[in-house]
Amino acid sequence: MSPATIRPVDQPRVSVVIPAYQGGQELLAAVASAWASHRRPEEVIVVDNGSEDGSIEALRDRFPDVRLLCNGSNLGFGAACNRGIELARRLGHRFTLLLNQDARLDPDTLGSLLELAYRQPRAAAIGCLTLSSDSRSGGQCPVLYNGSWRRSLPTWQRLPGLGGSAATAERQPRKADYVWGHAMLLRQEALAEQAPFDPGFFMYYEDLDLCWRLQQAGWEIWCDSRVVVWHRQRDSARAQGSCLRRWRMKAASSRYFYRKRHRPMRADALWLLHNLREVAPLLLAGHWLAVGHIGRATLGELKRPAGSEPI
Repeated sequence: MSPATIRPVDQPRVSVVIPAYQGGQELLAAVASAWASHRRPEEVIVVDNGSEDGSIEALRDRFPDVRLLCNGSNLGFGAACNRGIELARRLGHRFTLLLNQDARLDPDTLGSLLELAYRQPRAAAIGCLTLSSDSRSGGQCPVLYNGSWRRSLPTWQRLPGLGGSAATAERQPRKADYVWGHAMLLRQEALAEQAPFDPGFFMYYEDLDLCWRLQQAGWEIWCDSRVVVWHRQRDSARAQGSCLRRWRMKAASSRYFYRKRHRPMRADALWLLHNLREVAPLLLAGHWLAVGHIGRATLGELKRPAGSEPI
């Protein structure tokens, strides 16, 4: 069943929630792509985490119909998303699409995700093929995500086609273990049973945690590879331009992930294995700055008092 063949009475109300922080022109582009969807959302909700770059003023001027929620400070990715999810629930929306401020929807994407959710009533979270908007030489846009599956540790992920060409990527809907938060369609019915993001994750791994909890409650996670989101890969925690603060947030979040599921000693042992796996490919590639940052982040996290911010 295509989106066009869903009867109007069956059309679910849907919102797009965009968490924002210093989003600049990219935030405006993300909002524009949401409104340009062939299946236009009932609402676009932007939740701002205390931006001071003028992007929110520009948003008000260009998109006065956007619902804007402003936090007084940066509460983190998950906490911002939760405010938008809650507003969408109060507005009676059955589905909420989370979209990063540096991501753009293809016009067909939202309708296709809703069509899959219509056909799969146990699908609580649905992602899609994600391509880098930073093209390589020759105009190719590499695959950033096309479904994620657990390996021997839950934070070790198998990512088929990562870095490859969209032309050779799998293009069929299929179940996955994880959907990443940069583009995630959520069923509000499922979130009534399982709370949305745990705000204990300031940034990173909150999406894996949510997918894990939804699956434990009997819901399904899907990836709709027929349609695309364009995402700018600018995570400076990676090798080039490595950022110590982001590695510290990753270290804190991955440790918190394991401590939610295991006793402290076992959790920390698994977390250290996770960090070793982060280091190994960077060592082989000679990315010494990132390796040093991971080491400092790991030591800093081991010394960090409980409840303090990982910066």
